[in-house]
Amino acid sequence: MRGRSNKRQKKHICPRAQALVEFALILPILLVLIIGAMDLGRVFYFKIVLTNAAREGANILSRFPADGAAGYSKTWEAISTEGDSSGVTISYEEVDWTGTNCCAVGSPVEITIEKDVDLVFDGFLNTMGIIDGPVTISSSVSMVVLP
Repeated sequence: MRGRSNKRQKKHICPRAQALVEFALILPILLVLIIGAMDLGRVFYFKIVLTNAAREGANILSRFPADGAAGYSKTWEAISTEGDSSGVTISYEEVDWTGTNCCAVGSPVEITIEKDVDLVFDGFLNTMGIIDGPVTISSSVSMVVLP
């Protein structure tokens, strides 16, 4: 009887240890996938925020064309407010104001915003040679100046 109880005991102990070892092997892979998904989500979030800010700036500039001649003060205020409300700080140097004939009625105005985003895996991706630095996200919106 003693021989049988030892065999039964070993059967119960081994699967638990095996599960623990499998979990220890899989855990780093799961963490890399989860953090990678979070990085991808951050990139999409920044893209959406920059698009919204550029759209808001182009909207203001197309409705108030005199703001272009006045140094884009209202437009810049709309862009920075939109970015700040989403938790993304947009600096004045990251915004490009372009247009073929800026602020003339019927002509298009374009707002482009470029921002560098640091990823959690930035160092690892640099080491592997996949990227050369922070990821640059750009968003551009064009609207026609209204009369």
